[in-house]
Amino acid sequence: MKYWIVCLMVVVLTGCGGEEDTSITVEQEVYANVVALGDASGDEAMFQAAFVSGAVPENRQDYGKYAYEVDGTAEINGDQATVPVKIIGGIFSSQGGDSSSKKKTDEKSETKMTWKLQREGEEWKLKEAPLPG
Repeated sequence: MKYWIVCLMVVVLTGCGGEEDTSITVEQEVYANVVALGDASGDEAMFQAAFVSGAVPENRQDYGKYAYEVDGTAEINGDQATVPVKIIGGIFSSQGGDSSSKKKTDEKSETKMTWKLQREGEEWKLKEAPLPG
């Protein structure tokens, strides 16, 4: 009986998988900040935390009207990154209580912009994230 308990403990402690690297790459960290901005715009603290100090846009709720996709490959140089972003309009905003803040799906639009990110400490944050128009 003790033998089975020891074997079970060894299996539980060592796991069943190989030695795969599950760490997140720098590119993945940068991309995650881009695609998560729509969700972050729903909360003032999360939105502010997504940007470097002094770069937080005042039009937070406008960011909730769009979806964001990385549209190419990021250029990462040290603590700076430039990312091509596809901004998709015509997304229903769940932040506005009135229907005037919601677009109809037939008004869907796509715009390509370039966003800039900067590393603050160990975190990547948005430095410039312009919207269309």
